[in-house]
Amino acid sequence: FSRHDPNLLYTAANVLFASRDDGHSWTAISGDLTRNDAQRMQSSGGPITQDNSGVEYYCTIFAVAESPRQKGVIWCGSDDGLVHVTKDGGGQWTNVTPPELPEWAQINCIEADPHRDGGCYVVATRYKLDDHTPYVFVTEDYGATWQLRTRGLDPTWFVRTVRADPVRQGLLFAGTERTVWMSFDDGRRWQRLQRNLPLVPVTDLSIRDGALIAATQGRAFWSFDHLAQLRQLASAQALEDVVLYD
Repeated sequence: FSRHDPNLLYTAANVLFASRDDGHSWTAISGDLTRNDAQRMQSSGGPITQDNSGVEYYCTIFAVAESPRQKGVIWCGSDDGLVHVTKDGGGQWTNVTPPELPEWAQINCIEADPHRDGGCYVVATRYKLDDHTPYVFVTEDYGATWQLRTRGLDPTWFVRTVRADPVRQGLLFAGTERTVWMSFDDGRRWQRLQRNLPLVPVTDLSIRDGALIAATQGRAFWSFDHLAQLRQLASAQALEDVVLYD
């Protein structure tokens, strides 16, 4: 549901749909935001057994994020590696795919910046292509320019999700194939926040009621309830200094 209109509901295929009647009817508010490659939209496998689970079909919008700050600003990322943005609720879309992102990456997560107009975080994965490199891209100008920010992350653990703290600007959390990481400087440097969390894939993260909640693959849900303390830290303090907390 829209953050600006509680009656507006989105869902995605190769185009983005919107509904104002709880899904009884839908209207496309974009064109095709994928590569629309016919060879990626047919059953794979063979010659004896076909892969018919459905996950082998590509050219689908995989991640959607609406800006919490600006009504009408929506970001879409496809499972075949394209990023688009609209500033007018779907009237006009712009392809803003990061130039450094290799082709056929899956846009696994999009997080609109809660503190800056035009800001966005994009996470891509290519592990299905045997590439476990972490891809975290940051823009501050609606995708006109991007920076790859992965310093400190383990280069062999791909990232599935990034979430921005809604209170402290620049405080980010990343869920990777092995554990949770954090950054105090908008992704310019990352450090582990594993604590007692098992070494496990983190599928998604959510920040609710002052807690960081992690969904893992095979080890349940976990909650980190000390964001109030992390929000008082600076990057250097987290690594070196002794700090008295409120």
